[in-house]
Amino acid sequence: MCGAAALGTQLAHRFKSDGARPEVAALAARLGVEIVSRDAPPPAQPRLRSEYQPEPPRIILYRAPIDSLAEAASADPRFEIERGELDELHVAHELYHHLERVGHAERMSLVETETAAHAFARELLGLTFDPRDLPAARR
Repeated sequence: MCGAAALGTQLAHRFKSDGARPEVAALAARLGVEIVSRDAPPPAQPRLRSEYQPEPPRIILYRAPIDSLAEAASADPRFEIERGELDELHVAHELYHHLERVGHAERMSLVETETAAHAFARELLGLTFDPRDLPAARR
């Protein structure tokens, strides 16, 4: 496991009590992060599925690209994940960015931060696959 992935995994362990998978929306609320849904991302970023906005702390889920990802993932037997779990995956990933911003994780390069965020989400949710392997993530 590379350094950034190890950092994301270690941080996820801090938010799991007795190794149990936390309720991601409740964790976001506890951290003061609002979760909102919108139908589509900004026109300049049509494949954007989620984003973290720091002021005020907010995670935005974009329904259309997440729904497209859900369809692609359901067609691939490697991914056992429901639509609601995809929402949780995106929230968990964006929560890492919040935790980094508020000082719970060290600042890294963009590539390292994304690697850590994926590892954080994978560990927090107990996924059996790397989120970067999801079909739409490669478009």
